[in-house]
Amino acid sequence: MIPSPALPWFELARLRRSRLARAAVVAVSIVPLLYGALYIWANLDPTGNLDQVRAAVVNEDEIVEITGPDGTTEPVAVGRLLAANLIGDDEGSNYDWVLTDAEDASAGLASGEYKAVLTIPENLSAAATSTSGDPSEAVQGQLDLRTNDGVNYINGTIAERILDAARAALNAQVTETYLDNVYLGFSDIRASLQEAADGAAQLASGAGELAEGTDQLEDGATQLAAGNRQLANGAGQLDDGASQLASGLGLLQSQTGTLGADTQRLADGSRQVADGTAQLNQTVQQVTQALLGATDNASADIDTLAATLVTLADQCDAAATEGVDCSLLRQAATQSGDLKGFVDDVRGGAQQVSSDTAALASGAGQVAAGNQQLASAVPTLLSAIDLASGGASTLADGTSRLSTGADAAASGADALAGGVTELANGADQLAAGASDLASGLDEGVDQVPEYDEADRDQLASTVATPIEDAANRVNGVDNYGTALAPYFMALALWVGAMAIYLLLRPFSDRAIASTAGSVRIALAGLAPGLALAAVQALLLVAVVEGIVGIHPADRLLLIGTALAAGTVFTAINQMFIALFGAAGRFLALVLVCLQLTSAGGTYPIETAPAFFGFLHDLLPMTYVVDLFRAATAGGGQSIGRDFFALGVFTVLALSVTVLAAYRRQRVTITRLHPTLVV
Repeated sequence: MIPSPALPWFELARLRRSRLARAAVVAVSIVPLLYGALYIWANLDPTGNLDQVRAAVVNEDEIVEITGPDGTTEPVAVGRLLAANLIGDDEGSNYDWVLTDAEDASAGLASGEYKAVLTIPENLSAAATSTSGDPSEAVQGQLDLRTNDGVNYINGTIAERILDAARAALNAQVTETYLDNVYLGFSDIRASLQEAADGAAQLASGAGELAEGTDQLEDGATQLAAGNRQLANGAGQLDDGASQLASGLGLLQSQTGTLGADTQRLADGSRQVADGTAQLNQTVQQVTQALLGATDNASADIDTLAATLVTLADQCDAAATEGVDCSLLRQAATQSGDLKGFVDDVRGGAQQVSSDTAALASGAGQVAAGNQQLASAVPTLLSAIDLASGGASTLADGTSRLSTGADAAASGADALAGGVTELANGADQLAAGASDLASGLDEGVDQVPEYDEADRDQLASTVATPIEDAANRVNGVDNYGTALAPYFMALALWVGAMAIYLLLRPFSDRAIASTAGSVRIALAGLAPGLALAAVQALLLVAVVEGIVGIHPADRLLLIGTALAAGTVFTAINQMFIALFGAAGRFLALVLVCLQLTSAGGTYPIETAPAFFGFLHDLLPMTYVVDLFRAATAGGGQSIGRDFFALGVFTVLALSVTVLAAYRRQRVTITRLHPTLVV
C-alpha cells in the first residue's frame, strides 16, 4: 500500500522551519560519505607507501675470502650485499632502510623512530661460504629482526614478510653463485679428463717404446755380464798395482822423516837475513834523509854564493888594486852550475840507494815468509804422505774386494738379463692397458658436460630458484583500499541510517493521530529516510569512485548495492526507534558491532570464533559486503541470493515497524506514564 503523499511531507516539512534543521539534513546526508570515503582513503594503499616507514640495518658481518676453482681468491661480503639490496630497493614496497650502528638502532626502535631493526651478524659471510669446506663445519647464517609491538603489531608482520622476501632473494643469489662455480667445475673436470686422456695416449705410446727398449736392455745386460768379467780381471791387476803403490809410499815416508826440521832451520836463517836487511835499510834511510835534508837548499846557497862572487869581482875591478887578479872571482862564479849538477847527482844517488835498500829489505822479508810457509806446509805434506800410504793399503784391500764383487756383478748381470725379459712382457701389457685407459677417458670426456658462461648463468639461476610462484588473483583488485571498500562502505551506510533517525522520527505524530492505517504510517515514516539514504548512497559512490579512486568492476551493481543497503539499513534503524524509542539507538550500536565482527569484511569468517560464524548468515551486513565485493572486484555468483536476503530483512523490519505503528495508535497507561524516559 502506497502512503498518502501528504504523510511523508509532514515530517520533511518539519525540517524546513529553520536553517539549523536544513543544515542537519545536509549533515546527515554526508555522514556515510565521511565514514566511507575517509576510511577507504586512509587505507587506500598502505603497502605501497612502506617507503615512508623508517627501519634500521646494522651490518656487523665480516668479509671473508674464498678460493675459486681457478685458484684465485675473491672477497665475499654477504652482509653488504643484503644491506645494499634493502637500502637500494626504491619500488615503494619496502621500508626506508637506514644503515646505522647497534646503539642508534636500539634507541630508535625504543622511541619509535625505527619501526624495525635488522642486525646482520658478523659470521653471515662465513656461514654462507661454509658449504665449500668441511661438511661438519657447515652452518646456517641467522638474521636478527626486531620490531616493537608496543608501537605497532601489524608492522612486525610486514617486517617479517619483507625479511622473508629479502632472505629468499639472498639465498637464491648465494646458491646461484655456488652453482655457477659447480658448473664451472664441470668444465674444469672435462679439461682435466681430456688432459688425462692425452696423457694416457702418450703413456700407451711410451709403453710401446718401453717394450722395444727392454729388448735392447736384454742385449745390454748380456754385454754387462761380459764386461763385469773383464772388470774382475782388471780388478786383480789393480790389486797388484795398489800393493806396489803402498810399498813405495812407505819408503817415501821413511825418507822424509827429517824434512820438517831442515825446513824449519831454513826458515829461521832466512828470518835472520830479513831482520839484518831491515836494519840496513833503516840505516840507509836515515843517512839518505840526512843527506837529502842537508842538500835541500844547496842550489839556492850556490846561487847566492855565485852572486856574491860576482859582486866581489865588481868591487875588485873598481878598486883596481895592483897585483890582484879579479878574474878568478868571476871564473869561480861561472863554475857554480857545475857545482849544482854535482849536488843533484849526489841526491839522485842517495835516493836510488835508499830505494834499492828498501827493495832488498822487502825481498828478504818475502823470502823469510816463504820459507816459513814452506816450514809450516811440511807437516801437512808429511801427514798427506802418511794418509797416502794408509790409503794405498786401503786401496789394495778395496781392489781385492772389487775383484770379488766384479765376479758377483757378472752373476747378477745374468740374472738381470732374465728379469729384463719379464720386464719386456710387462711393458707389452702396460702398453695394452694404457691404450684401453686412453679410450675410456675419451669416452668419459664426451659424457662430462661443458658449459659456457651463458649456459652456467641459465642453469644456476634455474636451479637456485627451480620453482617460481605465479599467484593469480581471480577478480583481483587494484590495492588494499579497494579490497576494504566493501566493508567500509557498508559500515558508512549503517552509520548514515543511524544518523537519519537521529534527525527524523520513525513516523510523525500527525500520522499517528490520523485515521491512516499502520502500514501507511510505517511507509510514510520510511519514505523520508529512504530519500536521505538514497542521497547518502549516491554521494558515497560518487566520491569513492571519482575522488578516492576506487574503480568498480560493475558501476551499476555498485550503485544498486548502495541503494539497497541504504534501504535495508534505514528500515532496520526505523524499526529500532519505532519499537524501542530512544533505546533503539543503543540496540543499533550493539547490532552494528555484531555485524562488523561477523561480516567477514577483513579476514575470512572461518578464522573467527564459532559464535561469529553462526551470526554470519543471520545479519544483513554480510550480504551487503558480499554485493559490494562483487561490484568492485567482479564475479558475484550469489548476487541474486544477496539481494533476496536484503529484501527479506527489509520486509521483516518494515513489518515490525508496522506493528510498532499499530501499537502507537493505541493509547495505554504505559504510554501516558512511561517508566523510563531517555
